[in-house]
Amino acid sequence: MDGDAKWQRWRRGIFADSAGEPGFGALLEAARREPKVVERMLRAGLAEGDSVAAQSFTALAAAGLAPADAVSILRTALIRAQDEFRIRVAEGLYALTRDPGWATPVAGVLAGAQAESVRLEAAIALGRFPPTTASVRAMVAGVQDQEYLVRYHAANALLRWAGDRRPVDDVPALLDMITGPAEAGWRAAADELTSRLRG
Repeated sequence: MDGDAKWQRWRRGIFADSAGEPGFGALLEAARREPKVVERMLRAGLAEGDSVAAQSFTALAAAGLAPADAVSILRTALIRAQDEFRIRVAEGLYALTRDPGWATPVAGVLAGAQAESVRLEAAIALGRFPPTTASVRAMVAGVQDQEYLVRYHAANALLRWAGDRRPVDDVPALLDMITGPAEAGWRAAADELTSRLRG
């Protein structure tokens, strides 16, 4: 049985309910019981570009169960990672290192992904990182994205980073700007949020 088939079979056993977000309880139990098997399988999953394998490192890091060389494993995976898989690998690296610089690959996905759904995932994920120069720049561009939900999540993150805990829904002037059809309004929202960050 090749690595992909082994990973898929193991994945089904550990993440039996693949509908929606995966649950990681069985993974954590397996990591306590057979850490080497878990590491080997997750390496195979990363080699297949499986986002669930990358998310598993975030769950393992939170439980203190990540493999000793998890950072090296994920750094290697990041080299060729794209789109959602790239987001999840970067999240895993941040969970392991707490280095906000791992926001940069996510910012790159937000700025460059073709699919609206991937840019949306990037905006949501990037909002969970502390702000960096690269992430702020990407979020300011995200407020001007063609997709409303990307604009919405980017605006929410920028508000939080500026110290305002309100959702954009509770800031009517900003909400009007990002929900309107005119790109000039989106630019005005980006300018307003940028000035708040500088204030």
